Amino acid sequence: MKKVKFILLLLFIIPVPLALLACDGGGDGGGGNGQATTINGRIANVVAMNGNENDSFKFAELMKILSIIKEAKAQGGITVTAIIDNEVVDDDTTDPDGFFSLTLFLDSAENVTLTFDIDGTIVSVTIIVQEGSILNIVITIDLNAPPGDEVDIIDEDEVLGPIVCENGPLEITKNPDEDLIIDGGGDDCIRTAGNCNLIIDPEDIILTNCENCIDARGTSDVTLGTFDGNIFCDASGDGIKTVGDATVFLDVNGDLDVSAGENGAKADGNSVISFAANACIFESGEDTFETNGNAVINDEGCGEIIVGPVPSPVPTLEPTPLPSPEPSPEPSPEPSPEPSPEP
Repeated sequence: MKKVKFILLLLFIIPVPLALLACDGGGDGGGGNGQATTINGRIANVVAMNGNENDSFKFAELMKILSIIKEAKAQGGITVTAIIDNEVVDDDTTDPDGFFSLTLFLDSAENVTLTFDIDGTIVSVTIIVQEGSILNIVITIDLNAPPGDEVDIIDEDEVLGPIVCENGPLEITKNPDEDLIIDGGGDDCIRTAGNCNLIIDPEDIILTNCENCIDARGTSDVTLGTFDGNIFCDASGDGIKTVGDATVFLDVNGDLDVSAGENGAKADGNSVISFAANACIFESGEDTFETNGNAVINDEGCGEIIVGPVPSPVPTLEPTPLPSPEPSPEPSPEPSPEPSPEP
């Protein structure tokens, strides 16, 4: 699995945008309403300003030494502020190792400006943050860089919370080589109902800490696809669960790996679950598949179905030669027959 990178989610939501992604009501883009969103950051390095180029050699060398000292200690005590639409929504001060944490309440994806106050020198960077997510970033700051380029984000990954869709289409797409992680926090990672049409198409899709990885109800339609990756599902209940007239299609250009405490896939009513993958791997506490009523689970698109953990290759045993006795026994001489007497 490739390294998880920053996730840019493009949401096309019609016609009730606030009904999607489990919004808690209309917010002001960072006030007290909306979904709790966290930015965890670490300032890995700060390069201090150089001395004046016209200074004498000795003074320049002294400034260089001071810069090195400052660079080693500068990660702590930096005030980090989150600003949305020119309004401060949260701030924090880095600890001695450069760590900080900010909490926002967002209704939708927002442009968030982070400012860093380093001994009175303020620099900033703007990032896109998805509502209800946990964004982890690693930052370096170079005060000698051109204005606007002082802050460099060298590592990013974003974890989404549960996705709830009850009305209208919702599409989540990302660039190739970017993975999508959804942490259910003990609830369903993806829950759809009504006439929701949910399409997710990134690289790898990782559904973790779920009650059910997918719980589709009503007439909802869920499609999860990968460019060139795998889908991983970890659930305490059922891996994929459908009821009513709901449909779920997992189109994996790799492997589908489902670990479930109950059923790998369970379909009730008139619902349909379909798989297309190189290999469909199911490790479940109860049945691999369970259907009730007129429901259908179609696994014909699985190139291979593996039930239980992926087996490790069994080593081939070389035949062991039988030991030769030591010393080798000498054959006993056969007795010679006595000559018959002549008549």
